[in-house]
Amino acid sequence: MTESKTIRIGICMAGAVSAGAYTAGVIDYLFEALEHWQKAKDLNLPGVPKHEVTIEVLTGASAGGMTAAISSCAVQQFFPHVNPSNFRSSVTSENPLYDAWVNLTETEYSDMMDQMLSDDDVRQHPAHEVKSIFNSGFIEKVASRIIDTTAKDPAVNRPYVAKDLEILTTQTNLRGVNYQLKFRTALGESVHHMTRHQDLAHFKLSETGQYEGNGLIPLSFATMEGLNKALLKDAAIATGAFPVGLSPHKVNRQARYLLENPLLNKTKDKIQLDETSDYLCVNVDGGVINNEPFELTDQILERRKKDQLLAEGRKVEARNYELEKSAASFDSTLIMIDPFPSDQGLVEDTEPLDAIKFAVPELLNAMRQQLMFKEEELMKAYDEENYTRFMVLPVRYQNHEKQPYALACGGLGGFAGFFKKEFREHDFLLGRRNCQLFLQKYFSVPEEKNNPILKFGYQGVDRFRVAAKEGTGFFLPIIPDMRVIEKADGSAMLMEQVPEEAGIDYNSVKISLARLLALEEKMADRFGLVLENIMNGERSKESQSDPSAIVRRIRKKSKLKKYLLKMVTKVGTKVGISQAQKIMASKFVDAVIIEMEKRKLLIDDL
Repeated sequence: MTESKTIRIGICMAGAVSAGAYTAGVIDYLFEALEHWQKAKDLNLPGVPKHEVTIEVLTGASAGGMTAAISSCAVQQFFPHVNPSNFRSSVTSENPLYDAWVNLTETEYSDMMDQMLSDDDVRQHPAHEVKSIFNSGFIEKVASRIIDTTAKDPAVNRPYVAKDLEILTTQTNLRGVNYQLKFRTALGESVHHMTRHQDLAHFKLSETGQYEGNGLIPLSFATMEGLNKALLKDAAIATGAFPVGLSPHKVNRQARYLLENPLLNKTKDKIQLDETSDYLCVNVDGGVINNEPFELTDQILERRKKDQLLAEGRKVEARNYELEKSAASFDSTLIMIDPFPSDQGLVEDTEPLDAIKFAVPELLNAMRQQLMFKEEELMKAYDEENYTRFMVLPVRYQNHEKQPYALACGGLGGFAGFFKKEFREHDFLLGRRNCQLFLQKYFSVPEEKNNPILKFGYQGVDRFRVAAKEGTGFFLPIIPDMRVIEKADGSAMLMEQVPEEAGIDYNSVKISLARLLALEEKMADRFGLVLENIMNGERSKESQSDPSAIVRRIRKKSKLKKYLLKMVTKVGTKVGISQAQKIMASKFVDAVIIEMEKRKLLIDDL
């Protein structure tokens, strides 16, 4: 039985709203590094590490989940990479990661805020329903442009991506799935009901397209129509549906994909769902409940490793197999990409306020933070010898000093990137630069630990080793960063040193104060439209409840009273909306100005 020569990798991408541009940049650089390493091995160039890596899992929430779905499309084709020398050329539309997150649906005549403040989503709906504060039609356009047009290029061979790659996006299910628990009581057996709203869409690339009965949705890009590509698109849109701000999205799938997936349902007989039918629900942002699904990524890697060992005829005693974690023995690891790692869930030392206007928002925040709190994972984090967890996070330096704000898209909870394309360009290129530093200096293992996979890979290879900062010794990069130069005579060689990616100077990326003030009228119009139509929308007749006879009797009014009440309400509503929309718009613009000024992104041109 041969020893493994491969390190298996799961990539987990956290929620980020428009800062998904940063995550996309990280992924773009990662794939470029893997492509060149593979090319160097295929050409048998000297001095190249011989071990292998395979990306086996892509998971994410919100923007991270959308990037996971887009990445699964990107690896099906050849695509050019975007760097500081070409980021404003036509090549950007050919890179699905850049095109989805930086270009979005922006045109020369219509930027993202123009589109998000437009009224066509409400005006064109038969009942003038309001689904979100902002017009989020652009999300479906982007998802369709990337996912619908992807088909597997037979010439593409990426050994560093598992042929049965798994893709998972977290969701928040507004319908929920009912569970029942049985208890013994003095009166006999009693049933306790609960509803779970934490949801996920879990796919697995499949060349045959055959469902394996494990809850994993088979996904194929063999043809343009593909298999379950439409469901992947729905999952991508739903996981990015930021609550209230962006529109919820309906997801319809076979009930067995929930019933038989152990990540969703460990006790099939306890879930109240008809396995022979489809399950239709309305889902919103996966980040509401699970914004960093690294524990799910761990579980998938563990299950895949266990399956591999069993397939090799090895004995696996533990019911719940756990990965090797030490530097000397690990062969599976997780890369977490988190654009907002340092300010999630931090409790500020402020004066406790108990008035209802303070308590209500604090309650909502407490509920969300508790939903995302992972006590078991927190305990694992204290293990300093755990080499199954690495993180790429935004870092920006100026004159060798770390800056307080790294992301241009980071303001307003991640919405700032929708105000200016240059913010998204900056963050994409910063993602590439941070990934470069990560691969070259941090995604590595001490040579002295003698990890068998890396020991094999670097045998006779002196290049790429990273000197330890303190003391003696070296670290061995798990993914060596290199570039292959192909000469005109057909020969090839490794570039002496991969050039440092400088990206865009943060201080040159600014937004005009005049531009922000010019948006105020459009915002007022949009907010007025929302307020005017916010009560529109009806349930189906079958689901409408009939009020009781008593309610009908006591609320019955004469036709005159009803007419007068209607007129007074109409006039009052119009006056109220007119004032409210102006106040909301001015307050919103003020908040944007304050945030941009704080982050040194504002040009005071008035």
